[in-house]
Amino acid sequence: MKPLKRPVRRGLLVAHVAVSVSRLGLTVGLLALGTPWGLARHRWVWTTFWRTLITTGLSIFSLRPGIDAAAADGAVDINLVIAPSVATGTYLLITAISNLKPWGLTRRGRRLRFSASSAKSVDARSPRQTA
Repeated sequence: MKPLKRPVRRGLLVAHVAVSVSRLGLTVGLLALGTPWGLARHRWVWTTFWRTLITTGLSIFSLRPGIDAAAADGAVDINLVIAPSVATGTYLLITAISNLKPWGLTRRGRRLRFSASSAKSVDARSPRQTA
C-alpha cells in the first residue's frame, strides 16, 4: 500500500480527532446536562451512552498497543483492521439508535411521566389559578 502524503495524512488525522472528540464531548455533555431532561428516562439514551463509553475505552486500550507493535515491527496485523471495523460498526449502530429511538421509557422515566401527568391533572381540577 502506498503511504499517504503528509498533508492528506494530517488532514485525516485532524478529521479523526475532531469526530472522536465530538462524540466524547456529546456523551459527557449528556451526562452533565441531560439528567434532569431525560438521560435516565429512555433506554436508547442509556444504550448509546454505555456503548459509546465501552467502545471508546476498548478502542483506546486494545487498538493502541497493536498500532505501536505494528509500527515497531513494520508489519500489518489483521487486528489493526478488525478493531477499527468493529468500532466503526458500533458507532454506526449508536448513531442509528440515537436517531430511531427504538425503545420506550425506563422504569424511572415511566415513574416520572406518571407523577408529572398526575400533578397536571390535579392542577387542572384546581379552581385557583397558579402562575
